[in-house]
Amino acid sequence: MMINKIGTNLKDIETPELIIDLDILDANVNTVSKAYSDSHLKMRAHTKNLKSPYLARKQVEAGGSNGGVCTAKVSEAEVMVEGGFDNILIANQVVSDDKIERLCSLAKFADMKVGIDNIDNLNNLSKFAIKHNVILGVLVEINTSMFRCGVRSSSHAVELAKRAVDLEGIIFKGVMSHQSIKGYTTEEERWKIGEEYLDICLESKRAIEEAGMDVEIVSTGETFTFDIVLKYPEITEVQGGTYALMDLNYPYMPFDIAVKVLSTIVDIDDDKITIDAGNKCIAAPNNATPLIEGVKSDLVEMGLDYSIHKILDDKKYTIGDKVYLLTTHEDGLMNRWDKFVGIREEIVEGSWDILGRGCHH
Repeated sequence: MMINKIGTNLKDIETPELIIDLDILDANVNTVSKAYSDSHLKMRAHTKNLKSPYLARKQVEAGGSNGGVCTAKVSEAEVMVEGGFDNILIANQVVSDDKIERLCSLAKFADMKVGIDNIDNLNNLSKFAIKHNVILGVLVEINTSMFRCGVRSSSHAVELAKRAVDLEGIIFKGVMSHQSIKGYTTEEERWKIGEEYLDICLESKRAIEEAGMDVEIVSTGETFTFDIVLKYPEITEVQGGTYALMDLNYPYMPFDIAVKVLSTIVDIDDDKITIDAGNKCIAAPNNATPLIEGVKSDLVEMGLDYSIHKILDDKKYTIGDKVYLLTTHEDGLMNRWDKFVGIREEIVEGSWDILGRGCHH
């Protein structure tokens, strides 16, 4: 069977299938590359979104990158080290002994850095680094908006930095933060919110420097502030994840959606279509609603292997037509699939395993 082989036309692809339009991916990556190539700061691709060393490599090779990646957890970092990356920031805390052991194992092969926000955890990182005879870089995480991890004051950041400088097996590298923005926003609001969050991170950076310590890395930003960070000479790198593949959350940003679920219409009932893509295909946290590309639509029902959508404009379909389903949570979407199919101009260029999916530990 020739389905989904290189050279296959989009209309002949078996569905449902995870599709990445490689031309759109390249355009998104090149937008950032052009912005950062001659800049003081560089992109550190956040692979919790991509979950693929191949896709991360495309971002690095495009330019404007520091050559490194972020991950959200140790298991994702293991995939990236195996994929050839040797400059990795786990933009999170690693606290359990077994995971710290694995982190130290990775540090034998790569420059490993991790976020910290707790003295006890920092001491434990040092203990295991000494045991394994490795060096771990640490960045103090600054809470700016998400209130899940990170220090809440610059004085706490200074306390952690001082302790990190004194510990064996630890190198204090700097500070990091990650922000989010809720819902649609105007350009003025986006800049105002982004600047407020970035300023919180930089306040701690400056306090640490005033206490007599060097801050090598300021790792912050994300897709919605990818351009705002350019005004800050103190920021050294941006943790960008969503921008490369994109989803429905950032319609006001200069990126297009490259990752989509190709599905087939299996039933039509007046203005409603049923497609062969459901909950198994996508992730929809907080009841986020997927949409059919190219038309106005409402989700009527979402099953495991199907979904029903009401078409709100004059578009007419026939059974067997193929449509794209767009989602609001790109990293959850990527985690649903074992592989993706890359296309250019509706022709299959290749199929790649998503090696970082399912990395729950």
